[in-house]
Amino acid sequence: MGWSIVESFVESKVDGRESEDVVVASAHFAAVIDGATDETGALFAGKSGGRFAAETLASAIEDLDEHTDATEFTDRLTAALSAGAGAAGPLSPDTRWPSASLICLSFSRNEIWRIGDCNFMIDHTPNIGTKRVAAAAYSFRAAINAALLAAGTPLNEILSNDPGSAAARPLFDLQQQLTNRAGPWGYGCLNGRTVPDEYIEVFPIGPEIKEVVLTTDGYPEIAPTLQLTEARLDELQSTDPAAIDTLWTVGKSLHPGFNSMDDRAYLRLRATP
Repeated sequence: MGWSIVESFVESKVDGRESEDVVVASAHFAAVIDGATDETGALFAGKSGGRFAAETLASAIEDLDEHTDATEFTDRLTAALSAGAGAAGPLSPDTRWPSASLICLSFSRNEIWRIGDCNFMIDHTPNIGTKRVAAAAYSFRAAINAALLAAGTPLNEILSNDPGSAAARPLFDLQQQLTNRAGPWGYGCLNGRTVPDEYIEVFPIGPEIKEVVLTTDGYPEIAPTLQLTEARLDELQSTDPAAIDTLWTVGKSLHPGFNSMDDRAYLRLRATP
């Protein structure tokens, strides 16, 4: 089974800003990478932590051969990001290391590999990535904003300032301590530190499968085509711009002037004989 790209799309959440989501396709792999936004504003080689992580990982994927398995893939990318971040330093103990989530299709192994909370669809069956600690922070954030709206806070103030996010900031800031740690609140990501096997998800693809879609979590729901996925995103954001109802799992409001709540990347591939 071979694979060809049908649709590929990347969009920043606001015009004029470089997206921290990246699509990469080599002779042996296709992936979408979701660089994590660093609210501290730290720069690595002049780039945001999320963009630096995404570019570094994309470059590393292009150098891998077709025999690479999921564990070696993760280890090689981890080593590349660790070396790249170290070279772009110096890093203080308080610096938040560049990090990213990723989902990849291995052409030769016919497997999808996921580290973090990206999404995929096999034919018409979606699989949405989640992590428990994010659900805790995002539900608290949504409850705060819902209560403020009920108390009479104008919607525009919620969209502009997202006070629920400010209230949840201590957890947002601390949750990086749970990355790649075993336990009920731990979660996997690529951040230059060893990723435990439990956070390397592998999904085999049967010979009957016709199409695969890979996306970052900028799409809370995914559909078989980019047009349908974008239309659904527009619909959700228009009905729940404060992200307190259907979109509470996104964890942020639709800020004025933004085209979406988060950067987003979409990659659709079709099996070829």
